[in-house]
Amino acid sequence: MKKIIAAQILIMAITLPLSALAEKKTMARIEDPVVMECKDMGPLWGSPMDELSLIALQNNSWVPIPFQIDQKKPDGMYAFTLGPEASPDPDPNLDANDELVFMVKDSGDRAGKGRCPEGGKTIMEIEIIDPKNGQKGWVYLARFAGKAPRSPEDYINLFIDKDNNRRGVTTYEYTGSSPLDRVSIDYLAAQTTAAGEKGVNTLDRLKIRGKLIFPGWMSIPIKADEMLKAEDLAYIDGPVRVLQLSEGHLGFGFIKIKGTGYMLSEYYVNHINFPVYMKSPNLPGFLKGLIPKFRMRAFLDFNPNIKGTHSFSPANPLKEDVVMDGKMSTAEKNLDTKTPIDWIAGSGPQGAIVSRLIMGEELGGSIKMSTYYLDDNTVADPPESYKGVQGAGFLLEGDTYVPEYSFRSIDYFKQELKPEDVHGILDILDHPVKVKVTRVN
Repeated sequence: MKKIIAAQILIMAITLPLSALAEKKTMARIEDPVVMECKDMGPLWGSPMDELSLIALQNNSWVPIPFQIDQKKPDGMYAFTLGPEASPDPDPNLDANDELVFMVKDSGDRAGKGRCPEGGKTIMEIEIIDPKNGQKGWVYLARFAGKAPRSPEDYINLFIDKDNNRRGVTTYEYTGSSPLDRVSIDYLAAQTTAAGEKGVNTLDRLKIRGKLIFPGWMSIPIKADEMLKAEDLAYIDGPVRVLQLSEGHLGFGFIKIKGTGYMLSEYYVNHINFPVYMKSPNLPGFLKGLIPKFRMRAFLDFNPNIKGTHSFSPANPLKEDVVMDGKMSTAEKNLDTKTPIDWIAGSGPQGAIVSRLIMGEELGGSIKMSTYYLDDNTVADPPESYKGVQGAGFLLEGDTYVPEYSFRSIDYFKQELKPEDVHGILDILDHPVKVKVTRVN
């Protein structure tokens, strides 16, 4: 109730009846976050953060919408606000490399000339454009005289439970969490299913397993998900996204081998982005020839709560008899596991997911990605919390030594998903919205 009252007060404070609009919102996209540097916000540079608000013209009224400005230091690193390595930006006011973050769905109509929110001193119009069809929406970053009106909504919340060795996020779409010494989640539940019920955990864990194949006969099994450990260094917890900076290492019992690299995980209201940057040792030329081939399975292994979920991908269109129930059907055994893919999806009673795995350009297409799928609750694949494998993901094969590389694993969550809806999810990265900034006051 307090949040509703607060929102009403804020809306009333900056409502301005309009007799006409310059342009109605046509933007239909609702899944996309907008992340933009403030390099085109020159008139607002130097503004104290508490005097800034992001507002939209909705239903003929100015409404503050959820946003955050993630500050960056001169070296380009984020000024993290929580954690052992949190450090402030030397310039606490808005500057060119700070990032403005908000959701496309909160955009509104375009205001007519001279139609400004009461109290706004300097106002920048941000036009959001869908590059595929030209649809548009608008938001306005405004500086106010004194403390600016803000939306009371907080779309995403970070939680750290040291007593239970857990860390994760909760949004209006999902809850995802993992042990503090790992980055990949092992708990995933929809807030509400398509049937209107509270979601339950559907995940056993992310598994990255396979083998290294050396010249000749020798091969070594690898369980990378068990070896890859992480230590959180810092966080930013805003109303639209959470950033988590982690340092990775390889763990073998009590042995810890640190590498050169880091992971900056991004949690949004409807997806998680795990970008990884790694640097391998610079080996002499003759040793590079001994680098083994590898064949790995990178997939989400679900628990029995996933029952009834249908999996599909570019190589395997949706089929009714490809359904997770702990037993491999004939259709599941005959899935195409050769054709390259870069996404795989699933939809069922507990919600829907689209998983993408994107290799960095430095890998030059040297890694082949195809479908991995197994639905058998009798197969032991320890360590795991639930016996069996009910998993879908990627089969990775490669044989090229790359000293420095990057990749991204991205999982998008929805209550339900039809195959024709997937293109809207893929467009978030493949056809990102464009922005145009103009000063209007």
